[in-house]
Amino acid sequence: MTDFCIVGGGGHARVLITCLLSLRHKVRGYIAPREEDGMPVAYLGSDQDYLTMKEDAIGTTALMGLGKTSISTSRLTLMNSYQVVGFNFPPLYARTATVHDDVISGNGSVVLDGAVLITGSRLGRACIINTHATVDHDCVLGDDVHVAPGATLSGGVRIGDHCMIGTGANLIHSVKVCPGVLIGAGATVIGDINEPGVYVGTPARRIA
Repeated sequence: MTDFCIVGGGGHARVLITCLLSLRHKVRGYIAPREEDGMPVAYLGSDQDYLTMKEDAIGTTALMGLGKTSISTSRLTLMNSYQVVGFNFPPLYARTATVHDDVISGNGSVVLDGAVLITGSRLGRACIINTHATVDHDCVLGDDVHVAPGATLSGGVRIGDHCMIGTGANLIHSVKVCPGVLIGAGATVIGDINEPGVYVGTPARRIA
């Protein structure tokens, strides 16, 4: 049993707290710019308070409660800042997630309820595999990738850093997606994406 703190507030932070409690871990509280309504654990202070700590922060075990809904790099940037002052961000697998034994997950990555991560897959740092998403065999995801609820990555898919794969999106076998891409909800990717931007529809096409 580990004593965690959560970096960030809001909906994603509450999901992580629920996952930790179901795994019988302790949650010390959450860190956010300001105290938020509806949080089930104590407010510990602001990012500024903790990022100016040095010796007291060393060895703190944490999860990134800041979610990701775009191709912004803020989630990974914030995690990096906390690692500099001594925070540790282990990967987390929800109790109801299915993760094959040979899967490798980078620091700060989380696999949430009902998600499936199949043999040979690799996650970079600060990834989110959200509720009931499926990442099939031998997929490789870069840093700071969010696979939203119900999205499906077929086998051998490659996703670059800072991508957002929208709710219910589908990527066929072995497609490659360059860094900095947002795949819209329900889109179907049937070929490689080599240019950053926003892609929607079936088949997915670039709109921005």
